[in-house]
Amino acid sequence: MKEYSRKIRKAEARHRYWHIQKSDREFFPGTDAIFKLEFDGDVYEMKINHKDDIMTGKLYARRKFLEGDRIIITKKKSKQYSLDAPDAGLYP
Repeated sequence: MKEYSRKIRKAEARHRYWHIQKSDREFFPGTDAIFKLEFDGDVYEMKINHKDDIMTGKLYARRKFLEGDRIIITKKKSKQYSLDAPDAGLYP
């Protein structure tokens, strides 16, 4: 799998995290391993916690993620990913 794509759920948008399902877990690095996520020209250091969640508060500085917004994460290299969020609007 080179690409991970799905829509954000209501709780995820509200609490600023993305939960990774067990079936998609192998796409991402291990728990507490830091990985780089490129988004809107910036590179963010992210990690997955013990509950398989990516805490995404850093990304809200620039964009607003709402319920139903689609995210597409592409694996570039080991521990380097790129995020595309075509539905996310600019943060007011």
